Amino acid sequence: MYILDQTNEWDVNLPEFDVRNDEVKNQREMLFDYFIMKASSVDILVYQGLNEEKMIKQMKKFMKNKRVKIGHHGKCYKFFLDDAARSWILANSISECTSVIYDQNDIAIADFYRHVSFYEKVPLPCSVLPVKELPIQLEIYIREKDRECDVDLQDQAKSYYISTEYDCIEKLAFETIENLYFYPLSIYIETHDGEQHQMQKDWAKYAVEYIDSGQRVFTLSSKGMYHAEVPGFFLTVKNTDELKVVFEELFYLAYQNDTFIVSQNKLDIRTDCNRIFKSGDEMVLTFDHDAQGIILYTSLNFEKVKNYFTSYMITHIQQES
Repeated sequence: MYILDQTNEWDVNLPEFDVRNDEVKNQREMLFDYFIMKASSVDILVYQGLNEEKMIKQMKKFMKNKRVKIGHHGKCYKFFLDDAARSWILANSISECTSVIYDQNDIAIADFYRHVSFYEKVPLPCSVLPVKELPIQLEIYIREKDRECDVDLQDQAKSYYISTEYDCIEKLAFETIENLYFYPLSIYIETHDGEQHQMQKDWAKYAVEYIDSGQRVFTLSSKGMYHAEVPGFFLTVKNTDELKVVFEELFYLAYQNDTFIVSQNKLDIRTDCNRIFKSGDEMVLTFDHDAQGIILYTSLNFEKVKNYFTSYMITHIQQES
């Protein structure tokens, strides 16, 4: 399998970013046109909230088509291509659409989504990479001073917000943890009032340590309103299999915005009204809102941080101005 190299490691505030971005768009369009000329049909996916409905209405007037059932939000139409249909598509520059292109045997020959992937070498001046599987695409936002940061490292740390597609975040987080740290490593989580005993029982193998996080949440129960404790737990993870279990059983906490922090060594927690996590580690990992991305707190410069992500495709970098 081959993919279009969409890497763009220029900061979005620099003119070089736009130059590279235009280059990628042009190569995507070049590949789309190439495969459309070889195709017998094309599926066009239209997601809710996008402005492709008008284009689809025009295509349905000119081309034989049918509605295709898909397993996610949106609509999909299969268009059957003759010379006139191909000419219309080439003239209307629809390469940015999410589409799958098929040959005369109804076999997919190219897929245009976040990645552009295909199965043959192409005689085009495009930057193409041979791959066994699609690499995760990353966007990185760098904050020099992060007012939302609740982790205090010994050295002045930057915050690196690293996001990807939602269905890739667990894979990215797992692989990043294994790239950053060696075993045993420490994970700190916060759960819900009343779970202290069960957590200590279920996670004894992980040398679980319970602490009162100092946090309270206003809670309604059958006994009325009260300020419930937010219990905290340290887990010691000794190998890959144990980390897998933690992700399978506890990663939901990150999705629902409960604290989930990974570090090489156990954090020092100051539990008062302004709770703060202190660490002598070089790098501490936690999660953004709804686990939409990972956050790295580190004093390392960007080039060193980037070295941990060489197996991924960086498409967007922005430093706080």
